[in-house]
Amino acid sequence: MLTLFHYDRTSAAQRVRLYLEEKNLTWESVIVDTALGDVDQLPENFHKLNPKGLVPVIIHDDIAIPESQVIIEYLEDTFGGTPTLRPEKARDLAQMRLWMRKIDEGIHVASRTIGVCLVNRHIYKKKDPKKIEKYYTEMKDKVRKKNDQVNIELGIESPLLEEAMIEFKLLFGEMNSYLSNHNWLAGDAYSLADISFVVYLHRLDSFMMRPLWKNMKYLDDWYDKIKSRPAYKRAIYDWGDVTADQRAKNGKDAYPKILEYWNKV
Repeated sequence: MLTLFHYDRTSAAQRVRLYLEEKNLTWESVIVDTALGDVDQLPENFHKLNPKGLVPVIIHDDIAIPESQVIIEYLEDTFGGTPTLRPEKARDLAQMRLWMRKIDEGIHVASRTIGVCLVNRHIYKKKDPKKIEKYYTEMKDKVRKKNDQVNIELGIESPLLEEAMIEFKLLFGEMNSYLSNHNWLAGDAYSLADISFVVYLHRLDSFMMRPLWKNMKYLDDWYDKIKSRPAYKRAIYDWGDVTADQRAKNGKDAYPKILEYWNKV
């Protein structure tokens, strides 16, 4: 049995759910909303599952595995099956790994920056400051804490948000160029790379930012193609998003500033 600790709107958990649904694996859901800024609502001993206190975490055969990229690689190694989500050709496998390195090199941090600047800061500002401090103390991630403090204070005026939008524009341009000659991000078969990156387009789309890449035809078509897959509905849409209305409103309000950042490169 697989048990997934997750919540609706985190892109990392969406990545894992996409994999699980694509493979039609049976799994148990445990909701842990780590975006609330309140460690007191975490399950007992959750930090033993992931010392960072973050989701997703998956339990398989009494083994706890954190980090979404590690999880989906583990699941592919463990369950395999059809469809295979790891390219068979060495060159395509290398391309998949090159794409996935970009997540750790900064794109996931950029994605979080957008979320904190446009939504999380409003949640945290309503919380007891002592609970927020405890949240960051137990997180044990000094970089995340430092970035969040800047983004909570400055919101859409944060220089980190500007950097994030520039980073996404460069990434999307690279993806669009690659997809102009390939069906998927790692050759001609849907793979872990596609699962890993579509969640970022979904995040920006939830903030009403899809017009930013309207001229990137191949990227936009790729996004629509993945959204049409049955697994996408089950993994993303069926779980909803408790902040959907706020995301849409705040994203629309912030769009002029977002566009200003986007157009700097």
